[in-house]
Amino acid sequence: MKPILTVSATIATLAGVFLLGRAWGPEPSLPELPANLEISARALSEALDDPDWVNRTYRLSAQLQHLNSSNLPVVLEAIEKSSSKLTNDELRLLMHAWTRFDPEGAFQFALFAPEEDRRRMGGAVIYGWAQRDPLAARGALLGIQTTDLSVFLEERFVLGWISGGGLVEAHDYVAGLPPSKRRELLVSEVARTLARQSAPAVIDWAEGVEGDEPRFRATVFSKASGALAEYHRPEAVAWVLSHYGEPHAEGGAKLVALNWAGSDPDAAFAWLESLPSGEEKTEAVGFVFAYWLKTEPGKAAAWLETAPPSEALDPAMRVVAQAKQGKNPVVALQWARRIHDPGTRERTLVKIGQSWIQEDPEAARRWLAVSGLPRAAQKSILGSSPPIR
Repeated sequence: MKPILTVSATIATLAGVFLLGRAWGPEPSLPELPANLEISARALSEALDDPDWVNRTYRLSAQLQHLNSSNLPVVLEAIEKSSSKLTNDELRLLMHAWTRFDPEGAFQFALFAPEEDRRRMGGAVIYGWAQRDPLAARGALLGIQTTDLSVFLEERFVLGWISGGGLVEAHDYVAGLPPSKRRELLVSEVARTLARQSAPAVIDWAEGVEGDEPRFRATVFSKASGALAEYHRPEAVAWVLSHYGEPHAEGGAKLVALNWAGSDPDAAFAWLESLPSGEEKTEAVGFVFAYWLKTEPGKAAAWLETAPPSEALDPAMRVVAQAKQGKNPVVALQWARRIHDPGTRERTLVKIGQSWIQEDPEAARRWLAVSGLPRAAQKSILGSSPPIR
């Protein structure tokens, strides 16, 4: 459990912050919730001390349901004095309840919270605030200087806006940002949020960006493909296939297969093999297998060892060969020899030879003498050997 307050952040200080937030402007015209009738310090303390987590959650939620500007100080003081501190989820619940009637004050409170709680509390406030008043929430974000915090809060802002029914407006906001990692992150979060709702939700969103700049459209398709594959694989396969070969859809297939390969590699690579031949297919097979080999090296290598020979798997063979060349060039050569395409096989053998001759010139030259490689390839390898001293 995380404490909501530290010794330095006393109730007196936070009360001042609360009043400062209230002084920013008039209280929003939301319906007033019941005042002190069902909130008391004693009831809150009893809720926090309840050892039964179901009862505790129910009792605390019932109290916070009636939180308003009149009883807020009572609630904060009761929490401060309680020997049982709020959990992370309870902390978010408190901030959501506060945000309903005074988002400015809640946000200021969050910014003055201990560093370990600041993101959690601020994120809850901005999310709830954006649901009700996205313009005001955005204005509050403009004053945040801490880069890591501002990036996280902007993410929560966009998702809160969508949750409040502002998908179109939130999309326009994200689309209007300059191309950057920040924009890609926001697009990814939007895609995942919509994919959790349903496959049509994320597909309709992605299909609706035809008028946007090409780079942004490609980013949306990429992030939508990955999110759709995570939550709705059959729909992802069908959707990505329907756009395969279109400029904005490049890379979508590898993201679908990437999500698939860990659980069902036979199906994932069979699907990739069924795609039309070309650079995108080759890149997808290599990319997916390289990631799988990095995360589950034993499982990936064992699968490829027993996979039926296929030219479509050449990129995977090349990945394994290159991964082995530094530690075990003999094994790397064995993998390279399994590559079907003569040109790809020769280029891979040359790279292994160039690496090997740097580490063990004598062994590499002995292999090269019986390798059967063309003169030009052998010359390329020998040209990489270290100078004789």
